[in-house]
Amino acid sequence: MGASVTYLKLELKRAFLRLPQMLLGAAALIVFMGAAVLVASGALYGSRAAGRIAVGVLLPEGDALARQAVSMISSLESVKSLCDFSYPERDEAMKALEQGELYAVLEVPDGFVEDIINGTNTPVRIYFKGEASVESQIFKELSEAGAATLGASQAGIYAGDELLMALGLSERIPVLEDDLNRIFLRYSLPRMDYFRKHTVSAAGDVEPPVFYGVSMAVLFLLFGAIPVSGYLMPPGRVMQQKLSLLGVGRTVILAARCIGLTALFFAVTLFACMAACGFGLLAQSFLSVGTLLLICAAAACFVVFIYQAAGSLLGGVMLLFLSVTAMHFVSGGFLPLVFLPRAFGALAPFLPSYILMEGMKMIVTESFEPLVFGKLVALAVCGFVAGLLAGRRIR
Repeated sequence: MGASVTYLKLELKRAFLRLPQMLLGAAALIVFMGAAVLVASGALYGSRAAGRIAVGVLLPEGDALARQAVSMISSLESVKSLCDFSYPERDEAMKALEQGELYAVLEVPDGFVEDIINGTNTPVRIYFKGEASVESQIFKELSEAGAATLGASQAGIYAGDELLMALGLSERIPVLEDDLNRIFLRYSLPRMDYFRKHTVSAAGDVEPPVFYGVSMAVLFLLFGAIPVSGYLMPPGRVMQQKLSLLGVGRTVILAARCIGLTALFFAVTLFACMAACGFGLLAQSFLSVGTLLLICAAAACFVVFIYQAAGSLLGGVMLLFLSVTAMHFVSGGFLPLVFLPRAFGALAPFLPSYILMEGMKMIVTESFEPLVFGKLVALAVCGFVAGLLAGRRIR
């Protein structure tokens, strides 16, 4: 037992002798990753995602009800905030659409409002330019949403009419339709009420800059071991034999290396977190420090396993780089999972990068979840056990 403790102390001392190398590597990584955060967050949510949507409306001549209906739709806040309606002649509208001055053209049929009332439901024809732009796609989504709302409302009215006819109360149909029209209009006209209910972000429950900051912090942890790769290599055969004679087995050797790398990770990341606290970006708490230590331990065990599996210095660097890059992409670290195939979303929660990012998010949001703590512990244990198995296979 005394030999194991002495060996652990020596490994910790050897680890901290590599601290200057890790700090230099960290400085280079921080510069690179900081630039990546600014570029990626700006690309994900720029200051201008789409411009105003210019829409031409072709109205039937002399149809005052159709003009009034279109005017009412264009005055809705959810439409007015995005669209600019104009009423050109047909030839002028089609020419403007072809030249890109209009993003869509609505052709309202004769008797549009009357057809809605009597149930004929003559469709409104919408013309788009051949090359779909962001603005055109947005207007298409708005149009389909409006058509779905109208269809659901009319389905309710038709169902009510059928029910009254089945009950022999046909004379009550006009009253029912008036009541239902008022109800559906009351729910469908104030559309901005629905837009204020929930804010959707591709980055999840954090802002895009925070999301990419968390992502880059995890990459820093995993790639931060590259400058100290020499420390992570297992001891030679003769050294292992001498240690074994002293009672220091492979389990203790691997544990000492994991603890040493954890201490290195923690020393560097704790300094960075203290600086972030000084700027008011993070809140100080003992639970956050404990979470950071657990994250560092999980990352260290995974990295040590990678080097154990590689068996050589160059192999360890290459395997770490390739595996972390692929794993981080699938985990949604470079692009949020909403932009990736659904299969990635099912696989991501089981990958180390995703688990480490969830741990980092807890520190940022101060929303600590027992399940995430359990995943971090499981990652550390699995990494350590896998490292033992990889070392035995190489031996």
